[in-house]
Amino acid sequence: MILKYPYSWISLESNLVFFETISNYNIIIPRLKIYSCSYSENNLSSTFKEVFSNKNVMAISLTNMLYMVFNNLWNLWWSLYLVQVLNTPIVIVGLLSTIQMSGSFLFQLPGGIITDKYGRKKVIVYGTFLRVLAALFLYSARSWQWVIPGIVLNAAAGIYMPAFSAIIADSMPRERRGAAFGTYRMMTSLPSVFMPVVSGYYLDQLGIQAGVRIGLLLFAGATTIAMLVRAKYLQETLDTKSLKETPLREKKGLIKDLTGQPRIIFFMLLVSVISGFIMRMSWSFLPIYAYDVMGLSTTQYGLLQSIASLIACPLYMVGGLLSDRVGRIPCILMARGFGPLDSLSLLFLRDYNHLLVSFGTVGLIEGLGGGRIRGGGFMGGPAWEALLADVVSQENRGKVNGMLATISGIVTLPASYIGGLIYNLNPNMLLGLTAIQFISIPIILFFFKEPEKDAVQQTTQISSTKS
Repeated sequence: MILKYPYSWISLESNLVFFETISNYNIIIPRLKIYSCSYSENNLSSTFKEVFSNKNVMAISLTNMLYMVFNNLWNLWWSLYLVQVLNTPIVIVGLLSTIQMSGSFLFQLPGGIITDKYGRKKVIVYGTFLRVLAALFLYSARSWQWVIPGIVLNAAAGIYMPAFSAIIADSMPRERRGAAFGTYRMMTSLPSVFMPVVSGYYLDQLGIQAGVRIGLLLFAGATTIAMLVRAKYLQETLDTKSLKETPLREKKGLIKDLTGQPRIIFFMLLVSVISGFIMRMSWSFLPIYAYDVMGLSTTQYGLLQSIASLIACPLYMVGGLLSDRVGRIPCILMARGFGPLDSLSLLFLRDYNHLLVSFGTVGLIEGLGGGRIRGGGFMGGPAWEALLADVVSQENRGKVNGMLATISGIVTLPASYIGGLIYNLNPNMLLGLTAIQFISIPIILFFFKEPEKDAVQQTTQISSTKS
């Protein structure tokens, strides 16, 4: 069946839609593959059943949701605790934050290498144990100097982050990965809808000192439970025994493993660096701009964020299902294309009702596409993670996830400092510069390409044979 239009034509063949180049008009239009959007009730119910019955997806999602509930009891107010209780200078607070951020990035590549060698489960369980130790160190610290060991341990626990993505990708077939990552993101993000209000009331009742310290103890207890559940219910997805038995001549070096990846990986790295730098450069200054420049109250700005989170949270799984049916790239394109919407809305809109609509749109786009701070950061989003799993073989998923996170994190590390310098010069300039993120759109359009289903199946079969 052919549908004709003045400047293009769309051919519907085998449930695929192709946007073709128009030779008559000398226009180059990228070929975007969009799978049929028809989703029967049986397919939908079977998808939900398969995702929610998968032990690995549920164990990771539920324990991470528990982690996030109790993490919000203290982490939201940690900087305030450092200043008011431990008498930490503001400059040192920034230094401690930098140590935490840089440490988390630096540990992810080694974590990816370890998880591809020794398996996903061990890395996740031992990494969770480091979270417990970190919380106890932070609780016992009575000066900012003694906070440093806890921060380093907390950063070191980041070794399990590549294993998270890898074990979810390994546990589900290609056509269910988006739904699996969407379920994980939805359940993990659910506490962010209500916990800021709950933890604020909790600290109003107990005070900063008692509230944060009791919160750290409760967090340590909850993380211990998470560790035990993961140790009992997670099932290893990587056959490390067969990897050890691989002949030496068949084993590649680490550099070859990383540089030998499909070309799309390096364009994904480029997009994540651009998005991450812009987000980090502006994110911390948005509430300051809203309060000082726009005259919004903290309640008004908090309501904008809550609306975005409330709309996004239940849509993460819908976004994952959408990426399984429509394709990964359209969802990624939607998320990155509207990336700076919140910053530009604060810059150009002055009617609060218009801001409510705009931030509601931010939540809608974030839920369906991901790739924002609330939606897993610039490396997050069900469609993004599913595409990464589609193009990377099983035995390299940990390393590649770690490489992307480490390089992106290191490159974007000075972004907040640069954002502060620009904000001091001109706050409006900082928010206007977030439009640079639109550079990602042509990169995605022209250089992102989804693998054919046959190629994905072949990669999976090769990985299964090796493992």
